[in-house]
Amino acid sequence: MENLKEALSYAVELKDGQEKIVMGYEGKEWYDAKAHDMRELDPRRYPESLKLSSLTSLVGYIMKQLDEIGTYKNLLIHVTDHDTVEVKTELDDQSKRRVLAVAKAITPEIRYKHFMDVESFNIMMQSNFIPNGDSEVVLNYASAIKIDKGAEIADNGISQVTTIKTGVSTLQLAKAPNPVTLKPYRTFQEVDQPESKFVFRINDAPGCALFEADGGIWRAAAKTAIAEYLHNNLIVEQGDEAVKNITILA
Repeated sequence: MENLKEALSYAVELKDGQEKIVMGYEGKEWYDAKAHDMRELDPRRYPESLKLSSLTSLVGYIMKQLDEIGTYKNLLIHVTDHDTVEVKTELDDQSKRRVLAVAKAITPEIRYKHFMDVESFNIMMQSNFIPNGDSEVVLNYASAIKIDKGAEIADNGISQVTTIKTGVSTLQLAKAPNPVTLKPYRTFQEVDQPESKFVFRINDAPGCALFEADGGIWRAAAKTAIAEYLHNNLIVEQGDEAVKNITILA
């Protein structure tokens, strides 16, 4: 440790940009001109986090106590976002946490606030949203839109009225459904996808678009659902076999 202190003191005196070999952590040599904590440069001290894509694999990782999880006095499972969970250790003697594993959900890319042709819109709705009553209404309306050359869409800023096909040759005016409650795939598959409100809009191309209309409240719902899933699968269902040193935060 005395060698490390001397090396750090020497590095402080270096001019900016000047590279010198200084003695570092556990006798290793490092290039460092800014006197960083040399232990941070040792890959054995902070190895790369394990990358996962599901809550099931995350639960398995913890219950099998891989990477010597059981040796930590406290383990923090942090639901950082609607699609991300991190497993962290307690603070070490340098007030740093090690991130043991990160689970990142695989979700489709959904283009909100973007007008697209009716066929592309229908494909997006059927492949990226869980069917419910409102999704069927939106699909049926979008499929029936008919914009003749020179026709106009009646729009009061809240609702839109346009011509739709109701039969082989029958046309009538109809109000676009708004707002609609939909369930897109946007979090881990193990939990229920959160519903939220959307504004459905059309233009005279004709094109269709969805705009999020819940202020992002669905993110909090997703994080809560993830935390409940982890609690149930790591603590409740495991009983006496559960890892006792876990704290789950969302």
